Amino acid sequence: MRPPQWPRKRQTKQSPKNPERFNTNRNVVEHLWVRLKELRALATRYEKTASSFKSILCLAAALDRFKR
Repeated sequence: MRPPQWPRKRQTKQSPKNPERFNTNRNVVEHLWVRLKELRALATRYEKTASSFKSILCLAAALDRFKR
């Protein structure tokens, strides 16, 4: 009786699925979202409709952009 044959491990490293530029852009977006969540209206979502929430979000993002 022969011992069981296990599949071999790949010797080559697989390349990452996302290029490096996606990671840098993701970092920028995550930092922006953290700064926007500091605003109480965005963190608790006081707005009743999605369109008014989106307008507040765009306004806050624009103000954040001008601040920097």
